[in-house]
Amino acid sequence: MAPYRRHDSTFGDWRDTTDKETLIVEGWSEGFMFGALMIMSLITVVNMRRGVILHKLILLELLLAMGHGTFCFFAFKGYGWYLSSTAALLYSSLFMHNVVAWLKIRPFFTGRQPSFAAVTCKWVKLIYLLTLAMTIPPLIFQIFNNFRFFNNQSRLYERVRPYEILMRDPWWIFSCLILFIMIRRTYSLSIFTLVVKSRRFAILLLAIFLAIVFTIMDLLSSVIRRLSLTDGVNPYWKLALVFKCLSDNIILDNFRSVLQQLMDLHMQDTGSTARNTTLSSIDEMNQELSVEVEDIRETSLAIGHAQPVQNSRLSTVGRQGVKIHLLPSL
Repeated sequence: MAPYRRHDSTFGDWRDTTDKETLIVEGWSEGFMFGALMIMSLITVVNMRRGVILHKLILLELLLAMGHGTFCFFAFKGYGWYLSSTAALLYSSLFMHNVVAWLKIRPFFTGRQPSFAAVTCKWVKLIYLLTLAMTIPPLIFQIFNNFRFFNNQSRLYERVRPYEILMRDPWWIFSCLILFIMIRRTYSLSIFTLVVKSRRFAILLLAIFLAIVFTIMDLLSSVIRRLSLTDGVNPYWKLALVFKCLSDNIILDNFRSVLQQLMDLHMQDTGSTARNTTLSSIDEMNQELSVEVEDIRETSLAIGHAQPVQNSRLSTVGRQGVKIHLLPSL
């Protein structure tokens, strides 16, 4: 028998179900999200540098999202208010993630030597920040819908949730595209080279890929009802959130400085390889010259032994040296 709700009036209570697997999966996914965010928060604290605002914002992003991984441990009447309160912090964390994404690509568009034309940098900065600011009212509206839905007052949250992806994901996906463009355009490095040179960069690419995959799965769970009994209660968005945060946490600094460091390392390795190749070529040339000199020496010795015998037949050697039989004509 397919899982169903015991009461139609409790549409926002994810515990009101006959499917025990739903409770197990939700408990596991929240525990996974809370534990992963806690570990990443500790790693950020250990590696963050004083005076770097980007590091502080990444830590704030992790702390804001952590609370929403605890509501499964509460079952008191009216716990939906606790769930929605932590969800409000989660929406704030998602907004902060896009701010962090901008700070990581900002050096490509600002500073003394931007990577794009001045007009392009101006419009990208304006559109990115303006459209991101425009998502604040819709996010507040969805926070309000979240409170009403999980307290069994309105189902408007279910109709709006499929469009949440437009409020939270285009900006960090754009930042990922800028990263890939800069890798190919300015630094002339292949993805394979970066993966070989930096394991952190390999993990970053994997985290971005998995975050996009689970974001798509979360969107499908809001459209296809069979994937989730209660809208918004599924493991997909939690996995996507963890990998989004990992993409911020694995490389705390902006992308330009990290790519520059990798480029310098690549040039050093290339220079060392060129020097080693040159030295090897010189050694081979020296060996070849030594062989040729030895051959010439052996040939000279052989000619030296044979010449006196030939000359003895044609000339007589006296006290004054070699006797010349035929004098040159005047």
